[in-house]
Amino acid sequence: MIKIAYFDADVVTPEEIFMAAGFTPMRLLGDPTIEHDKVNEHIPPTHCVWAKNILEQAIRGLNPEINGVVTSHGCDCTNREFDIWVESVDIDFLFYLNVPLKRDKIALNFFLNDLKELISQIESKFKIKIQSEKIKEAIKLTNQIRRLLKKISEYRSKMILKGSEFHELVKLSQTDDKNKVLDILKKKMNELKTKTPFTDKKIKRILLTGSIIDDTDFLKFLEDKGFQVVADDLCIGSRYFWNTIEEEKDPILAIAEYHLSKPLYSTKMPSYDRFEFLKFLAEKYKVDGVINIAMKFCEPMLYDHPYMNKRFKELEIPYLFIEMLYNREQYKQLSTRFEAFAEMI
Repeated sequence: MIKIAYFDADVVTPEEIFMAAGFTPMRLLGDPTIEHDKVNEHIPPTHCVWAKNILEQAIRGLNPEINGVVTSHGCDCTNREFDIWVESVDIDFLFYLNVPLKRDKIALNFFLNDLKELISQIESKFKIKIQSEKIKEAIKLTNQIRRLLKKISEYRSKMILKGSEFHELVKLSQTDDKNKVLDILKKKMNELKTKTPFTDKKIKRILLTGSIIDDTDFLKFLEDKGFQVVADDLCIGSRYFWNTIEEEKDPILAIAEYHLSKPLYSTKMPSYDRFEFLKFLAEKYKVDGVINIAMKFCEPMLYDHPYMNKRFKELEIPYLFIEMLYNREQYKQLSTRFEAFAEMI
């Protein structure tokens, strides 16, 4: 299986283009069990801990099935890191996708040009031709996956599917062959229809937001503390499947419009736009509280926190903000704060 990986602090990488080229798109995930040995030679200690983790893995050597990596402008940190990837990572194909922050007509045209440049460079590097019909086929397939994920996600709120189980499904959807993923999701959907809700009435219904959370063990840790994630706005979560791509339009235009119309991610501004989506989720899923996780040195999250804290207080929804390192020992060290929050709500 030949793969094009993507390093993405958001979910703005056009997987459908990779699929149309005959590759399997694969999101790069962190590994909270490794030390940052090699990466410290290249970036300062105050750099985003998750981004450092991905670069550490890349410098050590990525999976040999990966023939290229596309990075995108999810935040300024991952933006500037691309130069280090070029100098330090041994990979055949590297491309930086410059995703605009604004969402107006000028931004759309800018993004369209960058998507076309991505296609051109893939075609040139791998001596292939990416056909519009193939992109349309890929769009239909990924839309099927998004619709299924959205339906399956509802079983978290029904207290039938654990948040950690769902998190694993979203990660699978972002890293494995899409046809295989579709079959797994269909089977999971049929299985969930036969299950009954959890019997523990003391479980706290939580909206989880914040930085990239790609370690499923963290959600299992929250579950051990008495929480059930019934909703989220994470890139490995609702933002990946909340909307679908229009299937009747020019495929490149449809992909560009799709990515510039999704709910804002935590690395993007303005905060008030993002809050409106969080408010919608909190009210729709009747959450008992909100947990906002910031990876250490995630500046957009640190900027957002005071505003989010103020607004959730106005809604009288309990709110917990946690800044943490990217390792599992940190979960244990924070146990008391999570336990106190569970008692408070």
